[in-house]
Amino acid sequence: MFDFVFERASESLLGVVYLALDECLRLNNKWVCSEHLLLALIESNGDDANVASRALASMSVDTKSAEQEIENHLRLNPDAEPIFTDRPQSVDAVAKLSGQYGAIDKPAFSSAVVDAMRRAEEYSVFYGSEEIEPEHLLLGILDLKEAGAIVIFEELSVNLTFLRKQVIQLIAQESFAKGNIGGLRSSLIHGLAEFVEKHYRSVSSLNDLAKRSGHTRLHLPTRSEIVHMVVITYLSEFLSTQVSFQRYLLEESIRNLSQRVGTLDKEMTATIVTSAAQNIRAEVRSTIEHMWCNEYRILSTMLDEAEHDLIGSVIEDLWWAQSEEIALHESFAEALDDHRRKHLLNLQKRRIEIAARLTKLSTRLDDTIKQCFLKHPISA
Repeated sequence: MFDFVFERASESLLGVVYLALDECLRLNNKWVCSEHLLLALIESNGDDANVASRALASMSVDTKSAEQEIENHLRLNPDAEPIFTDRPQSVDAVAKLSGQYGAIDKPAFSSAVVDAMRRAEEYSVFYGSEEIEPEHLLLGILDLKEAGAIVIFEELSVNLTFLRKQVIQLIAQESFAKGNIGGLRSSLIHGLAEFVEKHYRSVSSLNDLAKRSGHTRLHLPTRSEIVHMVVITYLSEFLSTQVSFQRYLLEESIRNLSQRVGTLDKEMTATIVTSAAQNIRAEVRSTIEHMWCNEYRILSTMLDEAEHDLIGSVIEDLWWAQSEEIALHESFAEALDDHRRKHLLNLQKRRIEIAARLTKLSTRLDDTIKQCFLKHPISA
């Protein structure tokens, strides 16, 4: 059912999944759970440590402490995560793609693992990545509110919001270091197209099945309707992810520039960040206009100035909230080095407030996107 995820999985991610299979067998569990994935992500922290394992290490999540918590948790809650019914083929796919054919007794995957893998695929698209990497899987796990891995994080006193931000920062650092910097517009256009094609293929398969079976009462959405649903479903999260990512990329650019020419004064840095905020707002508008004028042309009427302003204002608010969070993170790190406990508590409070504001802004963007696009009927 979800073998398609493994078609885009990187070798690093396949290695993580295979490690999770090994851990499942070692602990004599019935199926692979999110706890096994978490343990595998931690254990992959070696000389070629991936972004996910480095992010976990930065939060002091190590193999010894996590393994103890996971083993205790699985012993007390052996069947905590419900089983997913379509798995053996997927386990075979992992073995085949990774080139490892160990003596696996075909353990099943839990529903949480399946959900995490699906979310990992979506995150890889949001970040414009050609392959699904372990960091995308970690982000997918963090979205699972009731998964066993989340319980382990809570037992280890890991702040999930800060861990998520650490993952994003490391993704930006690695992308900048490798020169793999995609723009918001290209990532958005290609990403939405990938989601559209994925869902359209599913509908086409159902349509072919209906025709062959002689089932004439099957009412399936048209391609235009699929595009509309994809935009309403994914556009806001796509934009939120890309705004955050582009802000961290800018921070890496500023840091790199400072290393070359010397420390930039605050006025110069503020000018760069302000200019970038205006550019990203304009880029979001031009991308939306490009999609409807050139890519799809599905709406009978275009968004008006007021609607573009509504979206643009939320985009800028997200940008500045993200900027404040980055500044607070740096201040927090400095205070931590200086052991200024009182100052740390104040900064920690402000970081929590900013995290809450970012969540509200993401929700506001989602509401704004739906408000703007649902009022425009699909063209015939």
